[in-house]
Amino acid sequence: MTADENDYTLSIIGGMTYTLDDLAQLVVNSGITTQRKEQLLEDFLLVAEKGVEMGLQGNNINFDLFTLRFGVKGVFNSANEPFTRPKHEVTASMSVGPDVRKAMLETMVENMGPAQHYAQMDTIINTVNGEVNKSLTSGQVLEVKGVNLALKGDDESVGIYIQEVGAADDTRIKATVVLNNEPKRLMFMVPGGLKLSSMYQLVHITQAGANTNRAIQLKAPRIEFSSKQLKCTDGTPDSGVERPGIL
Repeated sequence: MTADENDYTLSIIGGMTYTLDDLAQLVVNSGITTQRKEQLLEDFLLVAEKGVEMGLQGNNINFDLFTLRFGVKGVFNSANEPFTRPKHEVTASMSVGPDVRKAMLETMVENMGPAQHYAQMDTIINTVNGEVNKSLTSGQVLEVKGVNLALKGDDESVGIYIQEVGAADDTRIKATVVLNNEPKRLMFMVPGGLKLSSMYQLVHITQAGANTNRAIQLKAPRIEFSSKQLKCTDGTPDSGVERPGIL
């Protein structure tokens, strides 16, 4: 990109895709609203659809988060030539608004060095109560979303483990029941016998080489600890957090 043959570009660690439904559920799980997910979606879509309607009538739409402009593409051979498809088409242009630009300026970026393809456990869901990045429950299913999550390899250490925060590595407990094993989604049964109210973290060990099922396996397993610490509970949700499927 420059005259320097040894320069680098920075790739963002990520890979998660969040739908509108996912975002609404995260808002509900955070406890900052008493509205149900369905109510949040309905309110947002009412405003968004009205904005698109007004934009398609030739108006400019300015939200604090983004701006929306519609236009027309194609050549007209005279000032009075009518709009006809496929010669002409309607186009849309969207750009970030002032709130997003301000957030971008305030966002801190840390260079983590050369890419290592370690597991990134972004979202950890306790499926018994719907809590996100907060808790786990013995004998219940834990769902992890992120990147490079696939458990692959012949080494006996490969697997997903539960380890008490601050405890020795030889005390970690391996999950024996893995329900879903994909690069961006991992589901497993939490081992029994965890201590209530103690804090735990996940330990991910794999020989998968990258974020794909076709990746060449590594000779030596790589290990990654989750950055989220999870409290062991009996599954009762904190106030303000909805159980999945209960309105």
